[in-house]
Amino acid sequence: MASLKFLWAIAPLGVGLAYAFPAAADLAAAEAAIAARKYDQAIAELQPLVDAGDGYAKWKLAQLYLAGHGGSAAEGVTLLQQAAEAGEPEAQSRLGVLYAKGDGVAQSDTEAYKWLSLAARGAAPGVSRIMAETNQSIVAQRMTAEQRAAAQAQSDQAAAGYQAPVASAAAPIAEPAPEPAATAPATAEEQVAALPPAEPAAGIRLQLASVPNEADIEGEWKRLKKRIGVPLADQELHVERADLGTKGVFYRLQIGPFADRAAAQAACQDIKAAGGDCLLVGP
Repeated sequence: MASLKFLWAIAPLGVGLAYAFPAAADLAAAEAAIAARKYDQAIAELQPLVDAGDGYAKWKLAQLYLAGHGGSAAEGVTLLQQAAEAGEPEAQSRLGVLYAKGDGVAQSDTEAYKWLSLAARGAAPGVSRIMAETNQSIVAQRMTAEQRAAAQAQSDQAAAGYQAPVASAAAPIAEPAPEPAATAPATAEEQVAALPPAEPAAGIRLQLASVPNEADIEGEWKRLKKRIGVPLADQELHVERADLGTKGVFYRLQIGPFADRAAAQAACQDIKAAGGDCLLVGP
């Protein structure tokens, strides 16, 4: 079987009676520090929230550690596991990918399927949910019917302990309205079966998202700029049209071109640290 690649998603969710969103001011300070690449400051802002058991803060700190900003990869995986167990669908989705690949954890399709199933349940409609569902379907192809049933039973049991989030004035920076379910998955570091380029643009670029309708381009770009912030502030949007035959036409949102791969990779790292995803495309 050909090697398959995976993607991961972002969508905060609070669960459990003891869970509450971190104080808006504390989280805002951490987000601002991340955007300014002041990672030590961001870690200092997040650590008290992590120590208090906040799942969302654990997910944010896990992102920093896994991106190589402080801590270690092993500590990042531990925080990711804790955030996933606290009900953060984004952490569940990333953890599912790690289990599918055996990256930092013992490879297990059963664990991968379980966490991706939980992420698909908890993520808001749109990109994040589609990403989790897509990865779950890829893992499912590698499993027998009995293995899938066992993994689904574990997911159902874990989901029974979760409750829907309650709106709070102290919630972190508000996400925009959920994208329609037809929106295509955003491209990410761990891309599902990378699509062949169509009408490639010159130079090295970073692909941030893909939408199925030309009319959705402007709204998706605004959403990305709002969510990611500073790393996209001075970037120019480029759109690549990809005709995928029976799958339809998609419009790929890209930034660049960059002087070289090192510059593109540095920009991608900043985008990921700010909570986004990106994929290097071009020569």
